[in-house]
Amino acid sequence: MEIAPGIHRIKCTFEPNRVAFVHLLIGSEAALLVDTCCAHNPEAEILPYMRSISFDPKRLTYILISHSDLDHQGGNQPMKAAAPQALLMCHNLDRPWIESTEALIEKRYNQFAADHGIVMSEDAKQSTREQTLSAPLDLTLEGGECFRLSPGWYVEALHTPGHTWGHLAVFDPRSRTLIAGEAALSTAILDLDWKPALPPTYCYVETYLNTIDRLSRMNIDLYAPSHWPVQHGSEIGSFLRESRSYCLHVEAKLLELAQAGPFTLQGAIERYGSELGAWPESGAGALSFPFLANLNFLVQRGKLATSRGTDGVLRYSLPV
Repeated sequence: MEIAPGIHRIKCTFEPNRVAFVHLLIGSEAALLVDTCCAHNPEAEILPYMRSISFDPKRLTYILISHSDLDHQGGNQPMKAAAPQALLMCHNLDRPWIESTEALIEKRYNQFAADHGIVMSEDAKQSTREQTLSAPLDLTLEGGECFRLSPGWYVEALHTPGHTWGHLAVFDPRSRTLIAGEAALSTAILDLDWKPALPPTYCYVETYLNTIDRLSRMNIDLYAPSHWPVQHGSEIGSFLRESRSYCLHVEAKLLELAQAGPFTLQGAIERYGSELGAWPESGAGALSFPFLANLNFLVQRGKLATSRGTDGVLRYSLPV
């Protein structure tokens, strides 16, 4: 559907019962696609949508990947095959994970193995490989770059870190639309039926909260995120406040857990996996991302201390 003049929102589905929205901005001089979802989504939904509005993918000028995750970058190779002239772009800080599926697996999804004993299964790794067809990047961004789509129509890439270091959003000042990706994550990532699928997987608390504060100060009329309905007017402020409050609530819960004695990241997940959200049991493991983000921030501020058990796994406790 066209959510603002020249801005199209394309629904992409993937298993199990998940949804992500990619966005196509069409001007008279250039066109920009934000995200490619998973490996099958260009052929299943993105290219058919383009055909339905008589848009030739050979007119596509830019493909901007908001951040490194399989459901945002997985279709890079097939989209580049359909639109070889389009420049494939992302933020410089996320480039290693977006350009290489194996780096995405080992450095992002399997990052908890060494210090926390939480190991990504071989089946999950293979599933990620099947859903993530990577391609070389043509250009990297830092945030602040403007793209001219038509005479008088420019959109800006905004650096909105927190979910990843290099997360990008796209702002259209003409319609005051923010293509937000996962710059803010509310209290859960939603599924195809708008029910919780996963916890909010922010990874860097200080930058995440700073991003939310920045977006709260912007004059945004329409907020178009990846895994949630479009937000309008006062809904935007509510969405951003919920995102901030959830992050602070997680911090309070982890400090509460520390009162009972030392704990591990896995122990925190087992304690709070079903308490902090209504996602399926299979989604609780994704609490590794926000929990570690909050734990790192608490350690950084001297609120918690770390030690290693005989098994080499990090433990968290109140400082002595």
